[in-house]
Amino acid sequence: MGLLDRFRKFERPDPPERVTLDAIGWVRNDVGKPRPHGWEEVESRIELLPEHAERLRGLDDYSHVLVVFYMDLAADAPEKPSTLHVEGVETGILATRSQLRPNHLGVAAVPLLGVEGTVLRVRGLDAIDGTPVLDLKPYLPHYDSHPDATIPGE
Repeated sequence: MGLLDRFRKFERPDPPERVTLDAIGWVRNDVGKPRPHGWEEVESRIELLPEHAERLRGLDDYSHVLVVFYMDLAADAPEKPSTLHVEGVETGILATRSQLRPNHLGVAAVPLLGVEGTVLRVRGLDAIDGTPVLDLKPYLPHYDSHPDATIPGE
């Protein structure tokens, strides 16, 4: 990259209409079916494919990770609601943590208990056994924590 290249205007190509993602691993725990609550003490293993071993280098230096996962069972749900009733209030599906989202993606910030080879141990991940994991990122408090965040009714 030459000096002048840095000053040329970037022209973004048209974004894709469809996106295809591959699992990098799977969640393993004792939870066999979806549930709305009670995840706080669930310990899970995230078993990554062997080709991702080198990509884990340094992740064990962090106390928490962000896990991006695909709630595959929700994809076959007969109902695809636009809204849900949450504590008596009709709420848009994107304003909930429901698995019945348009793309069935889950994101969770969880404590990282350990890394052994290509297996991560975490606590509080709200994903059932066999859930495909799409990505992992270190939790960075200066980016990911928002102490002034608010939620309705509090």
